[in-house]
Amino acid sequence: MRYLALIVLGIYCLGVQANDTRPTAIEQMPPDPVADAPARLIFSRDNNAPNACDVELYVNQQVVARLGPGEQTSLDLPSGELSIAVALSPDGYCGGRGPEVAQSVLLRPGETRQFAVVVEPEQVFLAPVID
Repeated sequence: MRYLALIVLGIYCLGVQANDTRPTAIEQMPPDPVADAPARLIFSRDNNAPNACDVELYVNQQVVARLGPGEQTSLDLPSGELSIAVALSPDGYCGGRGPEVAQSVLLRPGETRQFAVVVEPEQVFLAPVID
């Protein structure tokens, strides 16, 4: 008799719990990105560069932005494979020569990636920022 009462109580509790709505604190899975949604690249430069020279950002061998120390920019770009690079600006005493090495980036629709522009005495390069 006790077992029957426990089984009935268990079934009742499951039925009551099944009727509960989902708590509002639980987030639903985000929808799949739209196939033609742009991707975003964020580039930032710190204030601790060894010089005050501007740097130029290149996407697919084209200059798309110029950054000074402490500046940041974000670019909305089509998804797919892109070539990105950075170089010292040829303006002023810096006399940059253009990008020496390009990186290949594969962006999914709606994806956001961030890169730090690293300026050292002998080189300039992009480093991915990992959250």
